[in-house]
Amino acid sequence: MAAMALASLFLVGCAGSARVHNEPQDRVVGSWRLSTYEDRPDEGPSVFPFGRNPKGLLIYSPTGQMSIRIVKQPHPGVASGDEDNVAPPEKQALFDSYMAYFGTYSVEPARSVIVHHVEGDLWSVFDGKDEERPFELTGDQLILRPRWSSAGRQWLGIRTFERIKARDNGA
Repeated sequence: MAAMALASLFLVGCAGSARVHNEPQDRVVGSWRLSTYEDRPDEGPSVFPFGRNPKGLLIYSPTGQMSIRIVKQPHPGVASGDEDNVAPPEKQALFDSYMAYFGTYSVEPARSVIVHHVEGDLWSVFDGKDEERPFELTGDQLILRPRWSSAGRQWLGIRTFERIKARDNGA
């Protein structure tokens, strides 16, 4: 009888655990490889500030931390090959070709929004801000769709990520 009760508790625990892992806030946890980064204005053609095939990594930890890094492709190099000998125009090109910030995150499933609570930002644009990222999560694909206004224009960002699975080296 005791074994049956323990088995029932185990099955209830497993069912509850499976249900919890189907919640959006749990399904976003993991590492995500960037596949597209597109900015669509309200009028006119799309812009690809990091190139048409950017590289990037987005991480949502199970403990609530997040981090994102995006690199333009093709990535500008340093002519000297020496990190201590970078010309000012090269520094500008390198700065313009990389974006990164980190902090914590929360998920608002009812609104399909992930909020990035930014603690540190390479460009100091998002420092201390809560950045809302409307999202779609389908299988192993996560799409973030931020919206913003700049110079009187409305913009929609399309950031598509693919889940990185164990032993996936990106090859």
